[in-house]
Amino acid sequence: MSGVLPAAIAFFALGANLLGTLYLLLLQPRSRALRWFALFELDIMVWLGLQGWMYATASESPVLLSAFALSIHLLPLLFVMDALIDTRDIGLKPILGLLALAAVTSPLSLGAIHGDGGEVAELGAMIWQVVGWVLGSAIQVRREMPAALAQGARRKTRIVVLAFLLIVVPASVVLGWVTNDSFFVYAMPLVTVAIQIALFVGVTQLRFYDLESSSARRGELASDASALQRQAMVGELAASFAHEIRNPLTGVRSLAQRLAEEDVDEPARRRYAEVIVREVGRVEQIVADLLGVSRRAAARPASHGPTELAPLLDDLRILLAPRAERGGVEIRVHAGEAHVAASRETLAQAILNLMLNAVEHSPPGTRVELRADLADGFADIVVRDQGPGVEVADRERIFEPLYSLRGGSGLGLAVVRRIASESGWSVEVTDAPGGGAEFRLHVPLAAEIPAASGAT
Repeated sequence: MSGVLPAAIAFFALGANLLGTLYLLLLQPRSRALRWFALFELDIMVWLGLQGWMYATASESPVLLSAFALSIHLLPLLFVMDALIDTRDIGLKPILGLLALAAVTSPLSLGAIHGDGGEVAELGAMIWQVVGWVLGSAIQVRREMPAALAQGARRKTRIVVLAFLLIVVPASVVLGWVTNDSFFVYAMPLVTVAIQIALFVGVTQLRFYDLESSSARRGELASDASALQRQAMVGELAASFAHEIRNPLTGVRSLAQRLAEEDVDEPARRRYAEVIVREVGRVEQIVADLLGVSRRAAARPASHGPTELAPLLDDLRILLAPRAERGGVEIRVHAGEAHVAASRETLAQAILNLMLNAVEHSPPGTRVELRADLADGFADIVVRDQGPGVEVADRERIFEPLYSLRGGSGLGLAVVRRIASESGWSVEVTDAPGGGAEFRLHVPLAAEIPAASGAT
């Protein structure tokens, strides 16, 4: 191997990748997915360094060739691992399994690079590269494409950048492997430079790796922080108020329409009327909260119940039944005899938002379950659906105001998180058994239970 131009190209690409990786790590040093991406980039830099050195020194040392072969062999593996970790929180066993697979197949790449493995080694190494890069791209495209296709600013830029990162690069690798070595020597190092340029565009314009939150933490927006915070609070307050008023009123309207248009027996009529009165009372309380927001704590001390869960959950089932039926969704409620240390109105507001979210994301013909699990002095109020679920990477962001995965208002779950925080509860989302999402609201049980059972 000899050649000044190939060596210069390789070392130039090495420098570009080093600077680009350091830039990303400085922006988000605690990101696990980004650390794995940095490991992938490190392997690229090893490959470029070895390639540049061998061309600069005209060396074909067996040791250098072996290291060069292994660095190329690990690239598709690290690309797949980075895609998996960026998409879902995989454990240690899958990582060890992939590393074992790479170790078993490494003789193929070694034989292909050294030229002593024959056609079997060359074919096997090519299959390893093609499958690895295509699989990694498929995982990344599945995760990123919905956001890229969503309406919004810089939509075209996002699509172009993602298409380059997730399709053009793997296609270039496959093309280079099935054609000849010249592509890897001259073109692929420059492709890695183009990757860094695309990442720079993504970071600065498309907010890859949450650049805006990192910038805010470093105080780059400090001069306008106070004014922006006031505007954000007013906007969020107004949007939340409209959202929370709409939820009970929609249920009340549905029940009133059913009473007016259907032949409802007397027990059901009384039950519907009770739910309507309670929900109208909750609307009044929301209005009172808004009017007294500046002196909220002094004006109305927080209520800690006790609240009986069974009638509350049944009220919410009745309130949401018309809406669920229109979407072809069944609601099932399982509530034992339990009282929690929580205000009935506040708890109903949180659970109603979780139920609405579940119903909206449930395909026709599926069901939403609402139940209470009791353990260790707490009640886990569980809302489980059979919808598309929530990716690990989105499980914190869905609780942020105005953030929505599928076109909703982005306020319901933010209200749930705020209520839980103010009340000393906790809320989390996980995968539901069999598919879908499962939200758990962790609420303490009441220390004292009233002698006469009933809602408070």
